[in-house]
Amino acid sequence: MSIRKAIIATAGFGTRFLPISKTIQKEMLPILDRPLVDYLVTDAVAAGIEEIIFIVNEHNDQVIHYYRENRRLYEYLKRMNKIATYEKVARLHSQAKFTFIRQLDNDLYGTATPLKLAEAAVKDEAAFLVLMGDDFIYNADGSSAVAEMLQTHAKSQAAGLITCVTKPDEVLHKYGIAELKTQGEFQFLTNLIEKPAIGTAPSNLANISKYIMTPEVFEILKTQKPNPQSGELYITDTILELAKRQSVVVHTPTGEYLDGGYLAGWIKANLILVQSRPELKAEISQFIAERQLF
Repeated sequence: MSIRKAIIATAGFGTRFLPISKTIQKEMLPILDRPLVDYLVTDAVAAGIEEIIFIVNEHNDQVIHYYRENRRLYEYLKRMNKIATYEKVARLHSQAKFTFIRQLDNDLYGTATPLKLAEAAVKDEAAFLVLMGDDFIYNADGSSAVAEMLQTHAKSQAAGLITCVTKPDEVLHKYGIAELKTQGEFQFLTNLIEKPAIGTAPSNLANISKYIMTPEVFEILKTQKPNPQSGELYITDTILELAKRQSVVVHTPTGEYLDGGYLAGWIKANLILVQSRPELKAEISQFIAERQLF
């Protein structure tokens, strides 16, 4: 099964980053010299994804501006004899086809809403990726984490896929934890327990909201009800219903999960990525040692 399209959700409020997220959306906060979401895009393109479908807030064009060509910048750099500098920017809008879909204020809020809004763009695909825009898997060797997802999906012959990372026992109550069954060399989703009571988690595998889904989810979404407590439409309910109808394989990535969706996680991601940049690593390491930080 060839998977060609990825949906990336970038329309949230980013409340854990207020006040900065009032003007700069969390997906556009920098990890070194690139926005967080670009690590997802680059990884997906490296895996052969041909079209990235962004769900963007109707009030925020930052992602759109980042991935569209900037002729004013091009002309300026050309006039200043710095055209070689534009190569870094040209890569952004030429690496894949980009589609932008607006999430409006009156659209129901929740993690499944981007999926509903993207239906027309992916309904004819055999399967497609669904990614949240504020976290990613980092492979220090430069390999693609999305490619690993696609490989697990293909080898397992499952219809869908959910990505989970291993967490220690003492923090399992903070996450959605997968309940699963083993068939051969693969594990398949049977349930997701949200924030289980301490000592009751069915496994150590925490959902990180990176999926492969089939168009059957759009039938599920037609009757899916918002969560009665929050009033939001959750993608976890969608993937669970898909698992009842079709097989959903549990994928555990080999790389490091970097969650840029909260302040400490964003700082950690920057520090980890510094290790991949020799020109930065030496200076930052020296600075930390001299100041006796941490």
